[in-house]
Amino acid sequence: MIGLSRPFLQISDGKSLSYGGSQMRSDNNMIRKCGCGPVAALDLCAYLEGRDRTPIPLEEYNRELERLCRRFFLLIPNIGINGIGLIAGLNLMFWEKHLPYRAFWAASGGRLWERAEEMLRRNIPVILSIGPNFPRFWGKDRLNFYVRFQDGRFVPAAATKAHYVTVTGLDENWLRISSWGRQYYINRREYEAYIRKHSNYLVSNLVVVRPIS
Repeated sequence: MIGLSRPFLQISDGKSLSYGGSQMRSDNNMIRKCGCGPVAALDLCAYLEGRDRTPIPLEEYNRELERLCRRFFLLIPNIGINGIGLIAGLNLMFWEKHLPYRAFWAASGGRLWERAEEMLRRNIPVILSIGPNFPRFWGKDRLNFYVRFQDGRFVPAAATKAHYVTVTGLDENWLRISSWGRQYYINRREYEAYIRKHSNYLVSNLVVVRPIS
């Protein structure tokens, strides 16, 4: 599996460690309901800053998440934030933190995994969108998330739509992701089928992040 060269972020509540951030651990009701995009953006920037080397205290993480939502990310109730809004806020974060990167929304459908692989080889986490059902936004079709057991089996553990996750590794069949502070896996063929049948590449895609040379 092609993956990040360093372990992914850990957030500590003093009792346990999460695999990346989780909007569900925020005291802010709006963030809990639709803050997955800002969480992915914060995790990306924190990793690029080298904050993965020691666990981040949960209170510190949540304070920064709320600050970013007030300053850079306009969350729409019950909707969250679209890809264009996400990259606009992310590029402002890069500027504020003096990180030499630039974010762009969406890779062409045929180059989705190529772009993800390029970023991981550069040690850049990949923000991936599992978009809403489109054009039937009211649809209830979802994408499965899996957990992997030590014997190699992948078992469905959750399902979602209209959600951002962070990809930390991939191979020809699976994406390893961070979502809700846990490690899950997405089947690549199922993701592609979800886009074709229930969504489209305008809303189900990834954030392309490139170093500024």
